Amino acid sequence: MNSSEQLNIPQPDTGQPEITMAPLIDIVFLLLIFFMVTTVFPEDDGLMIEKPASTHAAELADKNILLKIDKTGQVYYKNSAVTLDDVKRIVSDELAMRPDAPVILHADRLTTTESLISVIDVSKSAGAKGLAIATDEKPIE
Repeated sequence: MNSSEQLNIPQPDTGQPEITMAPLIDIVFLLLIFFMVTTVFPEDDGLMIEKPASTHAAELADKNILLKIDKTGQVYYKNSAVTLDDVKRIVSDELAMRPDAPVILHADRLTTTESLISVIDVSKSAGAKGLAIATDEKPIE
């Protein structure tokens, strides 16, 4: 090489480095969509029912007829207060659509036995073959 020829080497840019925000925004939106899709919201119906505990608690299927009884003995179906006559009609209507559906009673642990037995009797007179009382799982000691 002769001295008159010089190599054309690019010089590094000495300006401020730039951070592109587009990929960061894409990642943030993907995370937002992921958490929105995978979030499971609790089914809170506003009724404060404290179920009794049991060491043999089992998960409930979605095909059950769910009745709730609060500590005063008031019966609820789908968050609406109902009478014993309504319970009989509701259970018979549900059994007409799903003949093998069991009636699950979510009774507060302070509910009187009289209230519980009344709902059981009305459900049986409506044709319910399967009845169960929902409990919370109690750890085995």
